[in-house]
Amino acid sequence: MKHFIRLLLITLLASLTISCDNSIDRTDSGGVLLELDVAGQGIPFRVNVNGADSLMLPQIIINSVSSVPGAVTSQIMDVELERLEVRFERSDAGSRVPPPYVVDVLGTVPIGGSLNLNNWDVMSFEQFRSPPLADLMFANGGLDQETGLEVIRLDLIMRVFGRTRAGTAVSSTPRGQTIEFTQ
Repeated sequence: MKHFIRLLLITLLASLTISCDNSIDRTDSGGVLLELDVAGQGIPFRVNVNGADSLMLPQIIINSVSSVPGAVTSQIMDVELERLEVRFERSDAGSRVPPPYVVDVLGTVPIGGSLNLNNWDVMSFEQFRSPPLADLMFANGGLDQETGLEVIRLDLIMRVFGRTRAGTAVSSTPRGQTIEFTQ
């Protein structure tokens, strides 16, 4: 998956380079890309919704790279993070999803460096107590009301947002993580 995301970034950069006007100053502070990765022991692949109030990932790694390899970089390209957003997509037969999870993130990712978010929540009480996950609770019947199944498979699509020290808005490419939710 990590290689796919990098290949996607390279393809995107190549298409942007081809379509860009050559008069654009490529030395400005906006030449930053953020990449997300999920790492660590204990990444949950199956979560029981009964009694769960949040979902935590052991480690989210945020890397900052120059969008022009080999270009001169400076500290004004460091990214000051603002927020983490997680939206949800069904990877099963259903279509209902929990509301997005949005949380402020404070930290700086130096250009060419990384920042680790350890034991970071990517879902809260609000997502677990909203349909379709609330359907799986024993008190609500234990079945997804849309599909009639005891398991809901969700793709958690994560992105981080921030600004370079020069003020240019920067966001990561979406990073997905599939998790099954059970009763």
